[in-house]
Amino acid sequence: MRSDIAHEAARLVVEGGCRSFAVARHKAAARMGIDNLRNLPDNVEIHSALIEYQRIFEGDRLCQRIEAMRREALAAMVVFEHYTPRLVGPVLYGSACDHSPVTLHLYTDESESVTRLLCARKIDYRLTETTLNVSSKHRDVFPTYQVVNRDLDFELVVLGLAYLVHPPLSSLNGRPMKSADAADLSMLIDAEQALRANVPGGEIASVARNF
Repeated sequence: MRSDIAHEAARLVVEGGCRSFAVARHKAAARMGIDNLRNLPDNVEIHSALIEYQRIFEGDRLCQRIEAMRREALAAMVVFEHYTPRLVGPVLYGSACDHSPVTLHLYTDESESVTRLLCARKIDYRLTETTLNVSSKHRDVFPTYQVVNRDLDFELVVLGLAYLVHPPLSSLNGRPMKSADAADLSMLIDAEQALRANVPGGEIASVARNF
């Protein structure tokens, strides 16, 4: 039953536009008429089901989308290089959907400087907040700039410099969040290009999923 819920939740993420696994999980349970919410799949199970769903139903289209989004992330990192940018989330993992944003973590103890940079470059933005787990018992709220570029949504999450050494915890497994700087990301793009050149598209296992 957990597996069925996980796969329905994954479908809702891809087709229904759910950005939150928690929302997708509860919607899936409701659609399947499940009242006992104590035995629902966790985020790791839903993410695994999502990867399987995308592999089966999207194939080469997924590879093309991920590469395009990563290249846009790499270009954005040049703009924000002063803030030691790191790519995190589905675009890094290789599981981004059409509606997924490109999420960059920017590191500075003066978040207002990001505002000044965006204004100087005449980049429109919407200022919101992102809540992240910073330890097993504590959460913190971080200013987040939502930007649209080339019809692609970006989330620029601003963290203090201390988080470069002690990153927030992943919502998937509770471990320190994986991230990639510009050099890592460039190597990842090249590695997957080489992989696609040597392996039929339907058989590709994304390097990023083991990143």
